[in-house]
Amino acid sequence: MAHEVETMAYANAVPWHGLGARVDQDVSVQEMLEAAGLNWELKQVPLQVAPSDRTPEAMVGLPVLERSAWVRDTDNKVMAVAGPSWRPLQPAKTIEFMRNYVASGNATLETAGSLRGGKLVWGLAKLNHNFEVRAGDHVNGYLLITSPNEVGKAITVRTTTVRVVCANTMAMAMAGVNGETHYRQTHMSDFNEEAAKAVVGNAHEQLAQAERNAKILDKLKLSASDAITKVLAPVFFPSTLNDKELMEEIQTPEGMPKRLLEIMASVESSPGNAEIAGTGWAVLNGVTHWADHVYGRSAASRMDRAWMGDNARHKLAVEQKLLELAS
Repeated sequence: MAHEVETMAYANAVPWHGLGARVDQDVSVQEMLEAAGLNWELKQVPLQVAPSDRTPEAMVGLPVLERSAWVRDTDNKVMAVAGPSWRPLQPAKTIEFMRNYVASGNATLETAGSLRGGKLVWGLAKLNHNFEVRAGDHVNGYLLITSPNEVGKAITVRTTTVRVVCANTMAMAMAGVNGETHYRQTHMSDFNEEAAKAVVGNAHEQLAQAERNAKILDKLKLSASDAITKVLAPVFFPSTLNDKELMEEIQTPEGMPKRLLEIMASVESSPGNAEIAGTGWAVLNGVTHWADHVYGRSAASRMDRAWMGDNARHKLAVEQKLLELAS
């Protein structure tokens, strides 16, 4: 599959997606690279095009000016074709950044790997910051770096949370104390580790805001009908908003779209949601449970879309809608 996890390693608990090979918590950068299948580099290769004249005298490729191919050295797979300013973040540098952050005492390295045949490399570290939304409902904080080996896509370093009872992942939707929720950098320059550290230095403030938001949503009372009409339909089915008849239809068991049926099932019966039924917190966790554990054909595709794709955006949009209702 296009979104399949190519390689992965993890320390401590088995990740929510259940993928990867286990390593020790104090694993070195090189050991993590090897266990995660990331012990490769991208090499810059001059780009050539085959001439239209295929006679023996014209078999030498014609150079393509101002363009290079970036090729994985272990299998010669072409990852990107780019201009002279494009700079990849090598897997070793990605994991080294996370290892340095861990060594400072702020976190423990949890997972690392690649998606989409090496097109996206990531590392995840558990922060020494957690909170309770209500008694027994624990949420842990994490730091996630994603490094896409694709032209036009940016390197990001951001905080995220995981609700322990159901392993739901949620990116930070709010701004930190300096107005940033994450560090983002294009490939037009070498990775600025100090700038990334400066932004993620506010991770604990961001997680404190996440705690405040979660407790607000836990106090927000919401019926199933309001959850559909005021939150889920605007995010997932915007075409129904101006059609009263269609809006009524999608709230019936017979007319409810499959995606909405699945989401409502997660809202009502996903792990930990019985205790928070009828709240905005239950709706948000129903959506995140559906995105992380239900939607799609495989755990690998769910992981990609839940962390970096359309379902990551859906989670944030649902949270924003709920916070608007609460206010």
